[in-house]
Amino acid sequence: MAEILLQLAPIFVYFLIGVLIRRAGVADRSHGDFVLRLAFFVTLPLLILTSVSETRLTADKALLPVANIVVNVLCLGVALLATRPMRLARATQGSIAMSTMIVNNAFMFPFILAIYGDTGFADAVLFDFGNALMVATVTYATAFRYSVESFDRVAMLKRIVKAPVFSALVLGVVLSVTDTALPPFVIRIVEPVADMTAPLILIALGISFSLSLADARLAALALAVRMGLGLVFGLAFATIAGFEGQTFAVVALCSAAPIGFMALTFTSVAKLDMRLTTTAVSLSILIGLIYIPLLMFFFE
Repeated sequence: MAEILLQLAPIFVYFLIGVLIRRAGVADRSHGDFVLRLAFFVTLPLLILTSVSETRLTADKALLPVANIVVNVLCLGVALLATRPMRLARATQGSIAMSTMIVNNAFMFPFILAIYGDTGFADAVLFDFGNALMVATVTYATAFRYSVESFDRVAMLKRIVKAPVFSALVLGVVLSVTDTALPPFVIRIVEPVADMTAPLILIALGISFSLSLADARLAALALAVRMGLGLVFGLAFATIAGFEGQTFAVVALCSAAPIGFMALTFTSVAKLDMRLTTTAVSLSILIGLIYIPLLMFFFE
């Protein structure tokens, strides 16, 4: 346990730096959003490109996105069944749905990198591809099912496809399948920027973090489904699919990830219960800082 905590120590330090920066008044939530966008649009795509292109992709890796989709759909189904007798307002019901069907794999990337390195990260990226497909289709449609706002699924799908993360994943897969290596001079330029991904994401999370106990009961329900049953569903899928070793651990861990920040985006756009979603997301981040290292210790 001590060895794993030592490996994960930088994660807590970077997150704390973000929290301290905000408390000192040096940065506010808008700065955290900017740092997170910088990571998503610049450093993360480069890290995905270098990691996936150097990974040997096998047939079983194609099941990784499927694992994410299956886990998300099962979590959504359980959440809807559990809240049906409560007769919640449509906006609140929609927020519960958002909080249980979107995982925060960006939160998981620094943990995966610290323990499993680039090969584990490549598995996590492929797993997250299923999350991207869900966000562009089922999740988007579900958000507006509980909203009075109109929506355009085609526009959202185009937005996902045009994202640098998506392009980097596709290019990385092509390079891996064709056994084509990136030129050395490209690697020398790209790698230092790609290595900034984990610190930037964690500092941004620290800046953006805000804890509230409003709607704690419903938030706790969402967390139990997302991070508790998510783990159970992930373990079940990994076992049935025959995953072993590192890939098995990555699927299980990422299935237990905190609630994704896209839940806040959809909640805002679809005019759902923003207070509930914010509470659930913040609590999930706080719990994840303890819960994920413990799970890693168990798998190790």
